[in-house]
Amino acid sequence: MIILPPYIFFLGGFLTYASIFFSSAEVSMTMSVIGMTISLYIWYILAWNRDRHLKNMKLKGIVKPEHVIEHRIAGNSRFWVVLYSACYLTMNFSGLYIIKAIVENIDIDFNVPSMEELTTLLGTGYVLSSWLFLLTGIASLLLYGKLITMLYNDEMKIQSFESKHRKMPTPIVKPLSIVLMVVFTLITYGLFSWFMRYRLAAIQRFHSQIEKKLDELEVSFKEKATQEQQLEEEKRPETAGEEILEKYSSCLASTSETERRKEIIASLFRDLGDLKSDQALSLLNNLLSRQLLTENEFNRLTRLLV
Repeated sequence: MIILPPYIFFLGGFLTYASIFFSSAEVSMTMSVIGMTISLYIWYILAWNRDRHLKNMKLKGIVKPEHVIEHRIAGNSRFWVVLYSACYLTMNFSGLYIIKAIVENIDIDFNVPSMEELTTLLGTGYVLSSWLFLLTGIASLLLYGKLITMLYNDEMKIQSFESKHRKMPTPIVKPLSIVLMVVFTLITYGLFSWFMRYRLAAIQRFHSQIEKKLDELEVSFKEKATQEQQLEEEKRPETAGEEILEKYSSCLASTSETERRKEIIASLFRDLGDLKSDQALSLLNNLLSRQLLTENEFNRLTRLLV
C-alpha cells in the first residue's frame, strides 16, 4: 500500500484555490496546474491501493468471483481514474481557453455582450470550447460519482467480506450517497472532494495497519504450530523406541521357546524398521546388555539392519 501523507492534501488544496487570488496569470496558472496534478495523483493512489486490496483478498480466497459479480465490485478502478483525469483536465483547460479568449477580445466593463455577439466575435473556437467544457464537465461529474462508488462503497463491501473471514473491525460502516456527494462537492466548489479523499486515505491507512498486525499474528501462529509439529516429530521416534523396548523386553524375558522366540525376533525386526539406524542399534545394545538377546540374535539383527 502507498501511504499518502496528510500534507499533500493541504498542499494540493491550497495550490488549487489560492491561485485565484493572484493577479499574475503565470503564477495563477502554474499553481492551478500543480494543484490539479496533485489532485489527480491522489485519486490514482487511492485507486491503486483499492485495487491492490481487492487483488490480495482474491488471492487469499476471501473475496470470490461470485462475490464480485453479485455485489458489482469493479475490478479496475485505475482505468476510471485515468478517464476522469482526461475529462477533468479537458474541462479545466477548455474553461481557461474560454476565459482567456473573453478577456483578450471583449471589454466587459464597457458592454456585456450577448451569446450571439460572443460567438460572432470569438468565432467557432469559442463555440467548440464551450461545448467541450460543458460535455467534459458533465462527464467529470458522472465519473466523480463512479470513483466514489468504487473507492468508497466498493471498499466497504471488500472490508465486510474480510471482516467476516478474519474477525476484524470495518472502518467503513455505511455506503455514501453518490448524489449527495456530488451535490456537496458542487456547493463547496470542490472542497468537499478534498475532505472525502483525505478521509478515504485515512481509512485505507488504518485498515492496512490492522491487516498488517493480523498478518503478523497469523505468521506467528503458523511458525509456532510448525515448531510444535517439528518437536512432536522429533519426539515421536524416541517414544516409539521406548514403546518397542518396553514391549520386547517383557516378551523376550518371559519366552525361552525356540519357535516362539523366532516369532518375537521377527516381529522386533519389523518394528525396528520404523526407527532410525542409530536408534535401532542403541535399542539392540540395550537388549543385549540386559541379556534379553543372545550374541547370535544380536549379530543377525544388526546385519539385517545395516
